[in-house]
Amino acid sequence: MDAPLNAKQRRKLLRQQQQQETADIKPEPTEPKQQEKVAIKTKEQKETLVNTKEKEKQKQSQETVIPSDGETLNAQQRRILKRQAKRKAEGIEEGEKKRKHSSQQEGERKRSSQQEGERKSIHLTLFVGQLPYKATEDMKFKGTAFIEVKDSKALGAALSRHHTLLKGRRINVEMTASGGGTKSENRRNKLSLLRKKQSNVQVEKTKALIQKHIDGPEYKLQQEDVDDRMIDFLSWFDYETAKNALEEYNRCVSDRVLNRKAFFMGILKRFRQTDGVE
Repeated sequence: MDAPLNAKQRRKLLRQQQQQETADIKPEPTEPKQQEKVAIKTKEQKETLVNTKEKEKQKQSQETVIPSDGETLNAQQRRILKRQAKRKAEGIEEGEKKRKHSSQQEGERKRSSQQEGERKSIHLTLFVGQLPYKATEDMKFKGTAFIEVKDSKALGAALSRHHTLLKGRRINVEMTASGGGTKSENRRNKLSLLRKKQSNVQVEKTKALIQKHIDGPEYKLQQEDVDDRMIDFLSWFDYETAKNALEEYNRCVSDRVLNRKAFFMGILKRFRQTDGVE
């Protein structure tokens, strides 16, 4: 009976067995055809991999690069172009809105500035004289007043009341001159010019009214019925009173009137006292 092996012997024996097993196993020879098949398969895999990568690159290039007008757009490129066009249109529309709003504001500023300039260039304060006692609430006589109107239209309306009757008194409505003090020579000259201008305007309006009655077939006024004295007298009235006086003459004159001028003057004197109101 063999003696038992110690640890060292067991390890040595194990190594010998492993070496023997390694020596018994020999690599099988590979046939040339099998090697060729493996090489061909590996080459095809490489070509497939390369082709796949090339296709991916082309796809990415088509998605990111916008083709020229002659090329066909895919769906994604059309969506990109549509979004770009929309953003551009929104930007243009927003810019147009801003420019339009800015133009409107500029126009409003110009109109406001122009209106302010017109207000400054036209003196809108008027003098009213010959006021009756009853024109004030406390019934104390002052006789004069200054009024300020809103604009040139209101100014013309107020001036048209010049020489109208107010509670039995014929009032004066005249333009005023600003600055220079009450005793300034310059101010007096301005007032004189304003009164002359106002008188000339009234005369021209009266002449036009008279000419209308001469030319109109429905009126009886003739050119011989009017002279310079008659025009001056009639222009002293406000426009409405002058118009009413001419209407009264047209209603009352007839072929039995021998002195038509005197007849007309009588009507004007009566209107000067009462504005034709009995």
